Amino acid sequence: MKTHSSISVVIPTIGRPSLGSAVDSALSQSVGVHEIIVVADTAEPLTLPTDKRIRVVRTGPRSGGANARQYGIQEATGDVIALLDDDDLWHPYKLERQLAEVSEADGSRWVVTCKCAVREPGHREKIWPRTLIGERQSVADYLFTLHRFTLGDAMLQSSTLCFPRSLALEVPLNFAPDSIHDEPGWLMELQHRVPDLTIRHVPECFSIYNVSENSVSRSSVDVSEKYIQWGREHLRDASARVRGDYFLFSAVTAAASAQSLYGIRRSVVSGFSEGRPGVHAMVYAAAKFGRTLMGQVRSHAH
Repeated sequence: MKTHSSISVVIPTIGRPSLGSAVDSALSQSVGVHEIIVVADTAEPLTLPTDKRIRVVRTGPRSGGANARQYGIQEATGDVIALLDDDDLWHPYKLERQLAEVSEADGSRWVVTCKCAVREPGHREKIWPRTLIGERQSVADYLFTLHRFTLGDAMLQSSTLCFPRSLALEVPLNFAPDSIHDEPGWLMELQHRVPDLTIRHVPECFSIYNVSENSVSRSSVDVSEKYIQWGREHLRDASARVRGDYFLFSAVTAAASAQSLYGIRRSVVSGFSEGRPGVHAMVYAAAKFGRTLMGQVRSHAH
């Protein structure tokens, strides 16, 4: 990795008011960015800072985040891509620190990430992930195996990711455009098709992840079946522990957010019939079932 590599920042947007602040945080990097490509997944006008490095391209509307990111990458002219969501922010030294981390990495077969501050309305700020991914560790194993009873042990959030543009041309981010796990699915496919891929994890926090109101944790619609199908399709070659933990955590979380006891039961059955969940995942699923059941009892009582 050379320090003079040109950096293209790709920001997909649906026109949130936070877009301007996200762009400002990219413009304020200690290492100059070559360009900022704002990919508008909307036909609405955008309010942006004035800077000749900013370029707006349009896709959609409603083409989806993965398609928007890939379109921006295809339009980019830099040899390094840094992803930033339109409601997230970067620390001024984010890119400098990440590029230093991969300065000795061989060739262009690397992805670098970092910790982020997770901000959610009504909750205290958290610095996640607590555990860093190993250079050659399986992304599926890192993300979906539960080692604790609490959240935040593993995370590879989109606004932390930086990688050579050539990787995304070789393995497009929208290889599965309707995926419920855009970046994890892409990173898993990348590991599969680029066996010598190196993932570096900067241990410091250089990004702010703002959890939006429309995240899955706030969804009132039970989409757990989509999670189950994703697990069956993309975790076929993963260990039984990974599959079991995924169904009892990710799929159960999706069902519990919609207060669906049926979805939780279906996810748990899938976890035990198609995997071998660990004790942390079993306790997590049991707790979610208990809270959902109590919530339904209280609602019926009123």
